[in-house]
Amino acid sequence: MAATAIIAAYNEEATLAEVLTALSSSPLIHEIIVVSDGSTDRTVEIARGFDVTTIALKENRGKGYAMRVGVDYASNDVLFFVDGDMYNVTQQHIDDLMLPVMNGECDMNIGVRHRGPVLDFMHLKLKCGPVLSGIRVMRRKVFETVPQQYQERFKIEAALNCFCAKAGYRQRETIIYNLGHVIKESKRGVRSGLLSRWDMSREVFLLLFDLYLFETWRWNSPQDEPVADFDLFE
Repeated sequence: MAATAIIAAYNEEATLAEVLTALSSSPLIHEIIVVSDGSTDRTVEIARGFDVTTIALKENRGKGYAMRVGVDYASNDVLFFVDGDMYNVTQQHIDDLMLPVMNGECDMNIGVRHRGPVLDFMHLKLKCGPVLSGIRVMRRKVFETVPQQYQERFKIEAALNCFCAKAGYRQRETIIYNLGHVIKESKRGVRSGLLSRWDMSREVFLLLFDLYLFETWRWNSPQDEPVADFDLFE
């Protein structure tokens, strides 16, 4: 079963090369696509230094939209969504995430960074809060269950959890140990990082009411979006 790794990246020049080096070394990954979401740093330049498909959106459209563009260009059935701000990525991390889907044990496997036994237990066993990790492997059919209006910004991860379950597909979580990532406050500065974190939290909080209580997706048709302008480097 062939797999495509998709990185929706926004200004990830500090860590992207390390992530791409790890992905390029994995025999489980047959294609890599980097979607630069309107990056203003060297993200596109770094991606083009690797044997990957690089899609450079000319304006920032949000993570979910960038992921959708990557899916549109992916050739394979298994999709591995990877954050571009990770470091200390190992082949064991990649195997632990990908093999359950590639071996048919589940349809979506969500990678959850280890935060200690207590927090892991509360998050995954007691279900204290949604699992919103951007590191996840899935069959293409899982992504396609998400209505277009939820394939945008920070909505995509909560929407994937919701519609995967509603469609009856199997999902699981895998704890990832010793995997680092750059927090928003470090990448964007304290003020901008906190504002971005607030925007994300607010959007997800309201989305959960929409998905599980109001279920507006049952009657609201998606609106036509303007097609993004981008450069494609293969």
